[in-house]
Amino acid sequence: MKIRELLRYEIWSKRTTRKILAAFSVVFVVLVLGFFAFHEIDLYWLTKGERAAAKAALQRVDALQNADSLSDEEFEARRKETESAIDAAERVAKTKKDQFTYFELCLCSMDPELRRMKAIEQRLVEQGKLHGSQDQWEWYQQDKIRTILEAHADCLDLHKKLD
Repeated sequence: MKIRELLRYEIWSKRTTRKILAAFSVVFVVLVLGFFAFHEIDLYWLTKGERAAAKAALQRVDALQNADSLSDEEFEARRKETESAIDAAERVAKTKKDQFTYFELCLCSMDPELRRMKAIEQRLVEQGKLHGSQDQWEWYQQDKIRTILEAHADCLDLHKKLD
């Protein structure tokens, strides 16, 4: 073949360029839409396993709420059961929503422990075994009450989310 014969064949045309650009555009749009879909699912989807584990852990936390009459050993045993249920919820967390639910469970589990500590401290103050200035004690109690109320609000939000 001579050079003149080779030059007659058009290797790359405008039509070929348009086809390639169209294919790249379609692939790019599909990838972008897929990324945004994955991101939205990750932020707003609570998986079935996490929902079940969180419900079980929340039931354990609720059981601790009414544990004022328990001895220290019984309370500690129930608290450890609650911790293991919360750890199970952490293990099944897959999405960001699952991880946020686990975090809310941790905050919610603080509520019964703080209430128990507040009752014990109050008993010690009444017995005269815990001393401190009245101002310090009032500030400390107000801070503890605020924390208890926040933890209780987290529990209520979690109940709404899981039901």
